[in-house]
Amino acid sequence: MNSQRIQIFLLAILTFAIGCNSSTTEKSYILTKEERNICDSLRLDTTIIKDIRDLNTSKIEPFHYSLSKIITKDSEIEADPIFLKGLVFSEANTKSYDLVFSLKDKFKQKGYSIFLLENNFNNKPDNIGVLNTIDKFTILKQVATDGINWNITNDSLISIIKGFDKKYSLELIGASGDWCEFIIHNEPKNWDEFAKEVYKVCPDVVDQGAGSVEVLADEMKKTKRLYFWWD
Repeated sequence: MNSQRIQIFLLAILTFAIGCNSSTTEKSYILTKEERNICDSLRLDTTIIKDIRDLNTSKIEPFHYSLSKIITKDSEIEADPIFLKGLVFSEANTKSYDLVFSLKDKFKQKGYSIFLLENNFNNKPDNIGVLNTIDKFTILKQVATDGINWNITNDSLISIIKGFDKKYSLELIGASGDWCEFIIHNEPKNWDEFAKEVYKVCPDVVDQGAGSVEVLADEMKKTKRLYFWWD
């Protein structure tokens, strides 16, 4: 290959590289003024919003949540909302878990947790939360999750979850005022016995959900999920 051909070859490679970089730059999401203000005021990593924007286009707000809501004809107002260092946004119920699973590992590497905050089980969009912590117990404390209808306070719930976590290595994927959900990474040897443990803590998951401890055991074995919900 003579010198002229070498120069043409190198020029082609350089042009291709520049083109690829330009394409990447063009596709990089640019935060809106409001989104940047949120990150600046809460001191959040702006790449978190950029990652969300790869999968979701809904409005992103500073983290706020309330279990109690005042519902009027035209609006839904949170009563005594909790404000935390993080973000909240909506996603269709059919896509919310997929979004959480797509981003959870990437966010954890950056020191953040993404989780389902409100699962509406209907045509209404779910709410997804992002908090600047990777500690599941901090999330449960901040969101004030409890089973107060069964005399389970937030502190006692966290103590219970810690006990389960030691045995089953749990990863939080959902939490709000009256429910929480985890991936089970260390499977129990006996799923029926495990389901009995869960039923003692949260009878509603059987009495108003699975219908029997045996069905609950089978569901958890298939999904590798632990779910608590107190009506």
